[in-house]
Amino acid sequence: MKEFDVVVLGAGCGLEIVERASMAGYQVALVEPSLLGGTCVNLGCIPSKMLIAPADMIVEQERAARLGVTIRIDHIDFASIMIRMRTARAESQMHLEHSLSHFESVTRYPAAASYIEPGVLQVGDETIRGKQVFIAVGARPFIPSIEGLPEVDYLTNDSVLELSELPKSLVIVGGGYVAVEYCHFFAAMGTRVTLLEMADRLVTSEEPEISAVLQAELSKRAHVVTGTVVKSASRNGEGVRVVTRARGATHDTTYQAEKVLIAAGRQSNADTLQVNTGGVVTDAIGYVEVDGHMRTNQQGVFAIGDINGKSMFRHAANVQALVAAANAFDGQKIEMDYRAIPHAIYSYPQIASVGLTETQARNAGYDIAVSLTSYSDVAKGEAIAEEVGFTKCIVNRDPEEILGFHIIGPYAPILIQEVVNAMQSGGHVDEIARAIHIHPAMPELIPSSFGDLA
Repeated sequence: MKEFDVVVLGAGCGLEIVERASMAGYQVALVEPSLLGGTCVNLGCIPSKMLIAPADMIVEQERAARLGVTIRIDHIDFASIMIRMRTARAESQMHLEHSLSHFESVTRYPAAASYIEPGVLQVGDETIRGKQVFIAVGARPFIPSIEGLPEVDYLTNDSVLELSELPKSLVIVGGGYVAVEYCHFFAAMGTRVTLLEMADRLVTSEEPEISAVLQAELSKRAHVVTGTVVKSASRNGEGVRVVTRARGATHDTTYQAEKVLIAAGRQSNADTLQVNTGGVVTDAIGYVEVDGHMRTNQQGVFAIGDINGKSMFRHAANVQALVAAANAFDGQKIEMDYRAIPHAIYSYPQIASVGLTETQARNAGYDIAVSLTSYSDVAKGEAIAEEVGFTKCIVNRDPEEILGFHIIGPYAPILIQEVVNAMQSGGHVDEIARAIHIHPAMPELIPSSFGDLA
């Protein structure tokens, strides 16, 4: 058995641990059976946004028409768009491999790991042990139990990136972040898209007002069906037949498409690691349980990133890694703070959120003030003819502090950063009010939103 100071399982946010441990002089084992960089670099954030960038440009022609400019798109080179994405992904791999090669104290294991007993891991033909272990093996697409689905050549957010030809029609099963982003992308490319969501609205973790606007806008370019359950899927010649039943209905509805994309959520990879054999406790749906210091129930074992299900975004995972490293290597007792972790959805319109929703704030017992502010309420919003975008601001009355902020509309992921910064530095509303904002510019939307609370 090989002994290491540090064992890192997973090379997504786990690379943050590898760097910190190696620079501190520890002997490190990095176990990663796939590509460096994890889901974000290879299958999620980065490649999907490279696809969505041209989709945004295509849909922007609608805004141009409102401004009196007619734009005609003569050709969309889908193959070229996909090649650009895969080329960039390959370049990222080369960069990560080059960076890792500089850490002489790191032993690389390009194989899957599994616990064979507490503290001991089987990796390929070897067994290894670490004084400290960091579990960062992430999550994978959740595949719901749908009759006939295993016999269908369905797509996931993993395999969709390997398409070389644009499907003429596509059924998307799901209504979360991945589903609405790919709905936007494929509809912009010219695919006839049908999106099927079991819940009564899209992106259910967002504010209902935002879900409503998103559904209305996506419905202009795709067929969006909520409140429906997918009963079965089957091959239909070279395509797919999907049978659904709407909630409360007495008859089925059938949809046919060239391809079907399953985007029904994520599932923990803890089972592939057999963490329970290692004595590591998981919750009811399989995510590793951690405390605020990112420690599991096992001494010297930490779990960071999607594997713990706490905040399944790469920026949150990287912060978790830094917190875990400080506690493990520096003897500190830092707790993870989730209050001001933002996220974005790159649908069209874009969405960004931070903090509590209105329902969460009320359920937590806060006495809140809430405002809704339209983009068109500020000069720049009117100038760009933004008709549907708005913010939702949630503030505690006494003491006056920002609890949550939500945006749907152009530049949402950029605009929200000012609120994130204010929340991280104390969350007082006057943090926003004291700042001087350029006029006319879209950031004026932020102080205007808080001003509407009065």
